[in-house]
Amino acid sequence: MRIGAWKVALRIARRDALRAKGRSALIVAMIALPVLGVTGADVVHRSGQLTPAERVERVVGGADALVTALNPGRTVEQAPVAEDGAFVAESRPDQQPTAEQLKGAGTDPLTLVGALLPPGSALTPARPGPETGATSPEGLVRTLTTEANLADPIWHGRLDLVEGRAPSAAHEIAATRTFLDHAGLKVGGTTTVQGLERTTFTVTGVVEHPGELGRVELIARPGELLDPMAAAAAPGQSAAERASGQRAAWLVRLPAGAALDWAKVQEFNAYGYTVTARSVALAPPPRPAVPYYRDAHRFSDPAAGNNTKIVVATVTGMALLEVALLAGPAFAVGARRSRRQLALLGAAGGRRAHVGAVVLGGGLVLGAAGALIGVVFGAGLVAALRTQIERVGGARFGHFALPPLDLLAIAGIGLVTALLAAALPALQAARRSVTAGLTGRDTVRGPSRWVTVAGLLLVVLGGAVGMYGAGAVQRGLPVVGTFDTRTLTVLGGSVSAEVGLLLCTPMLVALIGRAAGKLPLGPRLALRDSARHRSRTAPAVAAVMAAVAGAVAIGVYNTSTDAENRRDYRPQAPYGAVQLTSSSQGTQADQVRTEAEKQLTGLGPRGDLAQAVYRFCPNCSSTAQLKGVVNWRTLTAQPHLAVGDATVLHNLFDVHDPAVEQALAAGKLLVFDRTLVGSDGKAVLVLRGGGGAPLQPGEIPKPDVQEIPVETVLVDNPLAARFAQGMLLPSALPKFGLSAQSTGAVWRPATPPDRKAQQRAEAAAVRLDRSATLDVERGFQPKSDALSLALTGFAALVVLGAAGIATGLAAADSRQDQATLAAVGAPPRIRRTMAGLQCALIALLGALLGAANGFVPAVGLLKSRASGFGAKPALITAPWVELLVVVLVLPVVAGLLAALFTKSRIPLGRRMS
Repeated sequence: MRIGAWKVALRIARRDALRAKGRSALIVAMIALPVLGVTGADVVHRSGQLTPAERVERVVGGADALVTALNPGRTVEQAPVAEDGAFVAESRPDQQPTAEQLKGAGTDPLTLVGALLPPGSALTPARPGPETGATSPEGLVRTLTTEANLADPIWHGRLDLVEGRAPSAAHEIAATRTFLDHAGLKVGGTTTVQGLERTTFTVTGVVEHPGELGRVELIARPGELLDPMAAAAAPGQSAAERASGQRAAWLVRLPAGAALDWAKVQEFNAYGYTVTARSVALAPPPRPAVPYYRDAHRFSDPAAGNNTKIVVATVTGMALLEVALLAGPAFAVGARRSRRQLALLGAAGGRRAHVGAVVLGGGLVLGAAGALIGVVFGAGLVAALRTQIERVGGARFGHFALPPLDLLAIAGIGLVTALLAAALPALQAARRSVTAGLTGRDTVRGPSRWVTVAGLLLVVLGGAVGMYGAGAVQRGLPVVGTFDTRTLTVLGGSVSAEVGLLLCTPMLVALIGRAAGKLPLGPRLALRDSARHRSRTAPAVAAVMAAVAGAVAIGVYNTSTDAENRRDYRPQAPYGAVQLTSSSQGTQADQVRTEAEKQLTGLGPRGDLAQAVYRFCPNCSSTAQLKGVVNWRTLTAQPHLAVGDATVLHNLFDVHDPAVEQALAAGKLLVFDRTLVGSDGKAVLVLRGGGGAPLQPGEIPKPDVQEIPVETVLVDNPLAARFAQGMLLPSALPKFGLSAQSTGAVWRPATPPDRKAQQRAEAAAVRLDRSATLDVERGFQPKSDALSLALTGFAALVVLGAAGIATGLAAADSRQDQATLAAVGAPPRIRRTMAGLQCALIALLGALLGAANGFVPAVGLLKSRASGFGAKPALITAPWVELLVVVLVLPVVAGLLAALFTKSRIPLGRRMS
């Protein structure tokens, strides 16, 4: 076709689009929505990709470099920006240390760094502090610590003050927003740090790490927090001894005109130090000159991020597929509504190509409009929601990026999608005869049997290949991304089965129409109309099927994974138990227990918990154990014998047997694992130590390992065996040569305390014992799955949208039939009935096919994962609630909504002869 003919075709298409504003707006919205989503995702991704200058600024702030003592005395390898990767280089067993390694191990770090840097360089300490606890109105909050002079511009970009003012007086401190949220504090609030309880710090400002907004951290003035905390934790050590166990780091200001090159960075690496230099980050060395890139494959997976990319690409492709499947019927209806105009074009001498160009021109016009709107609104939405997106993503944008090539490519994909959706209607319009177009009659063809046979073969072949790949194909090296041959076989079989169902959809719709003869008038008309116009019904069913299949596959996979994690979960105590762990002994242990108990109400009886130890010399002891095979998959602690009374038996082991309680009171050893008891009813007590203990005059040396057979009472309880091998009463220990070492206490309240109460109780215990912890066994906590939820929501939207769109197109396309029904006396409710049933049919058929197809990839991947070495059998569990909603509830809702919003009466048109 000539350019002039295309201009005419586009002009006609533009006028048709303006004439049918509702249908045009629908198509534009369908094109614009996925383009909007992809544009927004691309802008967010590109804005989060930092330039070298932005990346290095988040590491060094306003300094010229950051030097970190990674492992002095060892050679290290690093990326040009050390925070992107660094590790200690491996050395041969017979390799002698180099001169640099000897000097790095034996020289004070500050002195060595100062000697390696250019003269006149200024060093600012930037060492991270330990994690500790800080008080809050509710109790204790775990937090990181550091020190910085926030008034110094050297920190800007690495640590930014965003609210309030920088600490300027003694006992003033800044905090991150996440810490304040967790602690329930505001600027002006006060807190104390664990180990420095006598010092009250006032929060004067809010700071943030631009690359880690969720960081929980306290920032004090230099010298006011880290050294006092270290001194309180190790009062007997000198400052030099405490500094030797810390990883030092410094921000470096170089003198004017000085710079660090890659050779200087490698010199630091030879001593065990890493350097992130601004000059090196802005002008990095060639990749072959960086040893880290050569050896990093041994420490990381270079394709670790491919799974996320594949998921994003799959979701984006699925969205575009939905657009093509749903927009195609809209173009087909438009072509049928314009069939007289297109027939006149053919009667006036236009060729078939001209007729098809008009329909294809509609796709071009509407696709261009949708793509442009999607790109503009997608970028604008990201700009409007930038702060919220950064907060959810956990990092600030480096800059707001609008990459022109990316946006043009996204708009082009949207335009191509519209053209693909209009291609089949254009071909059908071009093949329609001029006579049929002028008389308004369409020839209805039956579905191709060959296409249906091909679809059935693909369904069978795809299912067989997927199941075969899950169990028979061996694992191997990754072939595409991180996926090996087995995984690709499963996915390939699943995709083939889904394509086969797509090909079978027209025949299924036709068969449903043939079965409508025995139904009442309304359902019969609805089913036959859907079967007659398969060109709009089948794509809508296919769109629903594709969306539901993806959602069901992800749902089944995640639900089954959740079930496997629940099966493998190892509780620390019975559900609801409150367990205090403390190393305090004697009177202090009782004080810690009492103090924690005061903060919690309704705990019930307290069980004082201890473990049996063998003391073979003063200040020498070992944990007593029973001889036998240890099942590390079920045991939640090191093998040991618990010591306590009947309350511990109830609270920790959940055993409520009077006979067992009597045996415990009689001083018998209770054993919870049958495999630890021999055929003679005895267990073997293993005592380690004593072989090297000092001897008194006339004393016989003890063996290093003693095995003592002991009479036992078997309590065959696999659940109790998770927490200890056995149990003894404290008064029974001396006859076995054992002692009790207090480990805490355990309660079993009727209702587990909430997390705020847990914070208060733990804070009270920590005040007396810094190492104390208080845990509440809340059972397995499934992780919230945003992807599964999003795909289910997307599937629900497509089910309602596709069914509604197809029903609306059917109503517009069958206006003459509806007018004929009204003229012959059909009741008004027939129109509502037809609309509701057509909508419900499309949603139900697509949801059923999608649900069945979604199980194939999920089951295949689960079986593939379970066939690895040492893996447990796969648990196939379906998300029944989601399936019920998608397969049954949504079709009913779709049908009711279609019936509700459909007008009962239509104006009768005058038929001109």
